Amino acid sequence: MKRPVLIIFIVCLAGLFVWLAFNRTVLSFSKETRKSAKTVIPSTEIDTEATTILPEDASSFDESKQQPLIVIGDDESFVQAISVDINKDGTQDQICALKKASEPNIYLVPALQNPVTGEYMRLQVIRTGITQTRTLLFYCIDIIGDRTNALVCSGMTADNIQLLAVYLPVPESDGKTTFTAVADLRSDGPITIQEVARSDAYNLGLTGGDSFPIITYNSDPESPQTLDQIERIYRWDRNLKRYEQASESRITGKKIETRMIRQLQGGNVNSFEDFLTGLWYVSSSSSPAGAKYIFFDTAAKEIIFHNGSTEEIFVREAESARRYGAYLTTRNRSITSIRRLIDIELTGIDEIKIKVLEDVRLKIGVASDWDGVYRKMGAGSSIARDTTSLTAAKVASMLASSAAEWASSDGQTLTFTDRNYTISRASGTETGAYALLTVGGKPVFQFKPDGTGTKSVFYLIDTGATSADENRQRMALTEVSVTISGTNLAGSPPVVFERGK
Repeated sequence: MKRPVLIIFIVCLAGLFVWLAFNRTVLSFSKETRKSAKTVIPSTEIDTEATTILPEDASSFDESKQQPLIVIGDDESFVQAISVDINKDGTQDQICALKKASEPNIYLVPALQNPVTGEYMRLQVIRTGITQTRTLLFYCIDIIGDRTNALVCSGMTADNIQLLAVYLPVPESDGKTTFTAVADLRSDGPITIQEVARSDAYNLGLTGGDSFPIITYNSDPESPQTLDQIERIYRWDRNLKRYEQASESRITGKKIETRMIRQLQGGNVNSFEDFLTGLWYVSSSSSPAGAKYIFFDTAAKEIIFHNGSTEEIFVREAESARRYGAYLTTRNRSITSIRRLIDIELTGIDEIKIKVLEDVRLKIGVASDWDGVYRKMGAGSSIARDTTSLTAAKVASMLASSAAEWASSDGQTLTFTDRNYTISRASGTETGAYALLTVGGKPVFQFKPDGTGTKSVFYLIDTGATSADENRQRMALTEVSVTISGTNLAGSPPVVFERGK
């Protein structure tokens, strides 16, 4: 008796699977017909002429992106996407950033995955005010403390204003999900989400947590010749179910010279980048993570982060000017899936405030270890041409005067090509990238050998003593370690290189 029942059960189960296979398109939320997704890199600038996108540029920009799992329209171009469980049904949904050919604004398109068929249904489109594609950053985080995957997006508008918006998913009675804007903030300064510690009960899933406040910094229109700011704090209002302004205060900034204001206030990114060029630091006493260094190499379009033990090199992709600052989009030179959006604000004649937004596929938090107030290594402003900058300029001029090889008495040779160096010793040949720094008023070479895991070596440059032959140039390199107060000798004797003029 049990055997016929078992056979009938197996036959019915097989019939059910066959019926589901033939009726797949009926059960799906969308049509079976699919279009192949196209990936187009929108230009950050409006140009009346057609721009040719090189294959290598497209691959470098798109290498880390997820592919769109929704049907892309003929007038839409794909920017990037993230995966997240929007409606908490145990399946990974997707949120795509798209641009339309008819307008410059970026659109966010949430899509729910059908748990049965695996297909994606597009939800209501979210139109953002962000127009500069490379500044776009969006992710999901429980910002209000009720375990809702709120969508947070930030970026720059067409007039170089910082924008940050928060959208909450709201289930409708018909089973659909819509996103409601609970915060839409704009500022000519940085906008930050301040993380707060949450209780163990929240971490265990037992209770809700505190919401994260949002802080905006705007310039003070009543004090145009100073760095005064207006700080506004927005907090989550559980009754109104949106972010409301909770407080406003004026932060007194430092007064800076009028000439510097004229140079930086014009919205010219190049002027501000010239000011940034060089080494900046946070002392170990003011940073719980220890001393940190950031070197801006404007000529090579590189930003080097160094914390004493590790070094990261980021290549600048795009920049946007803002009042007394800049917003830089960078990408890790070794791991292209890591982006950093760097918000830089002038706070003094030799001081800047940096806010770094980490853009990785796994968004854990909104704070960065590199946030802080940095001071420039060396005395004085880089805009004023003092003896410090002239010393480094002298070395740079000497290198640019000739591409001839440098040679030492012990058989070492050294050549410089563009931003790279090659040094040959008895132990072998070393190649890498170099930078010319000013540390404690003295010129210093930073040599970064090729290869992963290599550490930079710093050499103090001495060109004071001339060769006995007037037709030859002389340069002594002494290995040193770089500190906040200046340089310390590493113990190796100096190596003297010479070459013909």
